[in-house]
Amino acid sequence: MYDTLIAGGRYPNFETGKLERAEIALKDGKIAAVLPAGARPEAGKIVDAAGKVVSPGFIDLHMHEEEFKDGSHSYDIAQYMARQGVTTCVAGNCGQQNHSTAQFKAILARNGGAPVNYILLAGYNTIREREGLDWYDAVTPDKQAVILEKLNRELSDGAWGVSFGLEYSPGISTQEMTRAVEAVKEYDPFVSIHFRADCEACMDSLREMAQLSRDTGCRVQVSHLSSLAGTAHNMPRALEYLEKEIRENPLLGYDTYPYCAFSTGIGTAVFDMDWREKWGVDYDIILLLHAPYAGQRCTRELYEKVRRETPEARVVAFAMDEESIRAAVAHPVGLLGSDGVITDGAGHPRAAGTFPRILGKYVREEKALTLMEALDKMTRRAAGRVGLPAKGQIRAGMDADLVIFDPDTIADGAEFTDITLPNRGIDAVFIAGETVVEQGILTGALPGRFLSRKE
Repeated sequence: MYDTLIAGGRYPNFETGKLERAEIALKDGKIAAVLPAGARPEAGKIVDAAGKVVSPGFIDLHMHEEEFKDGSHSYDIAQYMARQGVTTCVAGNCGQQNHSTAQFKAILARNGGAPVNYILLAGYNTIREREGLDWYDAVTPDKQAVILEKLNRELSDGAWGVSFGLEYSPGISTQEMTRAVEAVKEYDPFVSIHFRADCEACMDSLREMAQLSRDTGCRVQVSHLSSLAGTAHNMPRALEYLEKEIRENPLLGYDTYPYCAFSTGIGTAVFDMDWREKWGVDYDIILLLHAPYAGQRCTRELYEKVRRETPEARVVAFAMDEESIRAAVAHPVGLLGSDGVITDGAGHPRAAGTFPRILGKYVREEKALTLMEALDKMTRRAAGRVGLPAKGQIRAGMDADLVIFDPDTIADGAEFTDITLPNRGIDAVFIAGETVVEQGILTGALPGRFLSRKE
């Protein structure tokens, strides 16, 4: 007898390129069988998916892990991830890592699991800063030796790769970054990079990342292309370059999120230069996310006050154009990620609505890409990109990480002024065969686990 039978739905068959009707049987955390439509084998639980799509769980290639402040072990960002159909997340991006790999694993173990599966990258910037280096400091040979020892420890403890935030720590040279990747090459690391600079330096940033992949022979992921090339109308030439480069070197890739605004800390190096001139904007493109100014647009005076008094405060900046975002989402060589982060309960709506937004806005409403193309990016191709052979497809023996949704109604609910608004059209989310979300509500189940390269 099966544990669960998901009956009456259609699933994406990536071999035929079509949505096909089938009954999907789950047992012991795996997909036990994909049966002909109408089959009704005995099962402990039957889930009616008539009229719905049964998809592999979405894989978020770029987000940021929990902060677990003041001893709290609550899942802030993971809960938002699960409610939008995400079952596996790649965290520790942009060079930022809130907890060491060992600490993060231990917290998940104490909690008895998580609402999603977690992959963690070692944040190079964080390691560097904890060794006393300023954002603009060049590394000395002695200091880099210590940093590389700590980086190796992270990967030895199970980190999946390494991330860099070059815009946040301009002192990281190309040579320093290359030495770091070479030092952990034995782990076959997944390397994600937040670019060095946008606008006029956009193409130089892309070439730097592409060359790193060629020089090291490692997978290099250009993080959130939306943020890099969505400003100053650079997207067409960026996509043209990436298409050619990825064709020649498939180890290179990119991800993007579906919003015309980025989010970061107001005190970061992003705002150290004359960003208004660079982007051709003024202070009012910045939306403040934290009290007492939550929901307010900046003036020069308010911007300077918040940056001086609470530099850690996160903001949203409306600096990109919609045409660029649509092109990056739809381009055949690109993949998808939320860049989701929650700080003290506040965040950009991408943390809560990225994947429903793609399926609602860009697939159903704008037809920028087909449903099968979008699902392929979110599941099979994402699993292949990061190296998850048991995830991303519906067939016997694969992990039972699934999402059931209505393609006619799925849509994001989160707004820039309220990320708590619910998404629509997601019926259920399963991880390892356990129901994590039902009708948009978290069940409290924590079947998600830490995924280690050592396993």
